[in-house]
Amino acid sequence: MFDGFVGAIAEREQKGHKVKSSFVGIDKADLVAAEMKGTEAFVTIRVASQIISSTLDADGKVIDGDPENVGEVKDVWTFARDTRSRDPNWKLVATEAED
Repeated sequence: MFDGFVGAIAEREQKGHKVKSSFVGIDKADLVAAEMKGTEAFVTIRVASQIISSTLDADGKVIDGDPENVGEVKDVWTFARDTRSRDPNWKLVATEAED
């Protein structure tokens, strides 16, 4: 998953594009699934959030999105944690956009 993010960022930078985003808030978060695989716990959550986002080209012209409009974004996030670990933090292991 990390490599996918790094590749997308590198491609955008190579083109001279910049993304401007402002997180407004979370409208709703629902538990979709929870399961154990051995000692690994997985939790999947559907999140509906409000975000302002736009992509600008090298000249600062908007090529995607709207820098003035608040839009709703729906994602499904999956977190994992080894239950044997003393570390209380969960790791984001998958993301998926929903329409």
